[in-house]
Amino acid sequence: MTENNTQKRYVGVKETLIYGIANGGQCIGYNLIRGQINIYLCYALGVEFKYVTLMMAIMTFWDAFNDPLMGSIVDKTRTRYGKLRPYLMFVPIPLGLMTVIFFGGATFLSGVDNAAVKTVYMFVTYFLWEFFYTIGDIPFWGLSAAISPNPEDRSRVIKSARLISGIIGGIPGIIMVAFIDLQKSGVLPFSLATLFLVFGIIGGTIGMVLFSLAGFCTKERVVPTNDEPGLLDCFRYLLKNKPLLLLTLSSLIGTIEGIGGNFTTYYYSFSLGIASLSLLAGLPGTVAGYSTYAVMSKLERRWSSKQIVTRISFIHAGVTVVVFLIGCKFYRNPGVIVPLLAIQGVSSSISGSIKAVIPTKMIGETVDYMEWKTGERNEGMGFSILTFVGKLTGSLSTTIATALMPVLGFVQQTGENGDVLWHLPEEGPVNTRFWMWGLVTCIPTVLGLLALIPYKFYDLEGEKLETIQKEIVERREKAALAVKEAE
Repeated sequence: MTENNTQKRYVGVKETLIYGIANGGQCIGYNLIRGQINIYLCYALGVEFKYVTLMMAIMTFWDAFNDPLMGSIVDKTRTRYGKLRPYLMFVPIPLGLMTVIFFGGATFLSGVDNAAVKTVYMFVTYFLWEFFYTIGDIPFWGLSAAISPNPEDRSRVIKSARLISGIIGGIPGIIMVAFIDLQKSGVLPFSLATLFLVFGIIGGTIGMVLFSLAGFCTKERVVPTNDEPGLLDCFRYLLKNKPLLLLTLSSLIGTIEGIGGNFTTYYYSFSLGIASLSLLAGLPGTVAGYSTYAVMSKLERRWSSKQIVTRISFIHAGVTVVVFLIGCKFYRNPGVIVPLLAIQGVSSSISGSIKAVIPTKMIGETVDYMEWKTGERNEGMGFSILTFVGKLTGSLSTTIATALMPVLGFVQQTGENGDVLWHLPEEGPVNTRFWMWGLVTCIPTVLGLLALIPYKFYDLEGEKLETIQKEIVERREKAALAVKEAE
């Protein structure tokens, strides 16, 4: 009986696809804002880089409080729609609006010369966008564990979310790079501020509609088993949940690996001369990344989650070292560098696709572990850690990269149309372009291998995990039978 219930498929193809499409809608605004935040704030809005760095640092500390708070609120929620879906029905509207308002700042304040006003606008609008994003993100990923008691169902919906979000959520960012190049070269007859406003409106509207599908077209099938938790319970939960603590430490150390992505656009612009070359170099990687989802199930059947993450990390680091060494003498030659970065992009996409799915699945397994250990099930707490770490690593990597820019030789200048631009002189005390080559290839990836240290102590896998999940199903069945007999 237990075996059949463990293997029963609860989530059909339609719901699996809808879950992925909803994540794609959520990621449209996220990828636009996080991917272009430095360019938008420093170039279009005209905020000094030191204030952007300060804001990202402050938001990092805010997330340390905000995400666990939201996790505890989610776990306290009890409605006829579940504890997760009500938030997914409501939050897409304000999240979409804040995407528009954030990206509209450069246009709304186009006649304002007061730097303080622009800085305050940046702080307030980014804070509100981040606030609403958190309200949606924690319930969304919590739903991946509550959507079914079957681990294979969960794996499928997570793969769907990562795959489809990569397609839907990635398209605006790709187009944005090309449009920035066109605007920079004078082909487009409007300012960078207008370009960001247009993308904010399109991205915010489409994202709002698609993200709302998660609330209206999915189901919660694993019901809460615990009393309402308090905020401090979130921190206690992390300390009691050793597997989750190890995954969290690994992700925090992995912040190092995200630094390189912040320099990619600048490297293509200042070293190779054309930012949109990144689209050409990234095309093979895009195909490889999507293809990886088709074979991931085979990897999961052959190796444990820990083995998959460890092996792919070492392979990818080796590829980046080879790419860096070959390109050391040609880092300003597009004919050599674009093919090299295309090769690295394939490796990076394969690694990224795997790391987007496997650790998320592992967090769902730590929720099972705590239900088995304590009798309490807390998707909100568990996945608040995921969202906190995701935003923390993004914020820290952006903060560090922004702080490094003047150290590496970048300076800010005001263009003819009023846009504030980063400028990189040809001669300077630092060989900035060479260092950028290292930063977009091997330096962050090799240092990121330190994130594998916590995996050495992770043991929630194999027979231990299978036994835990079977025992949980047996307990639920006994509890349901007892309730039925009492009635």
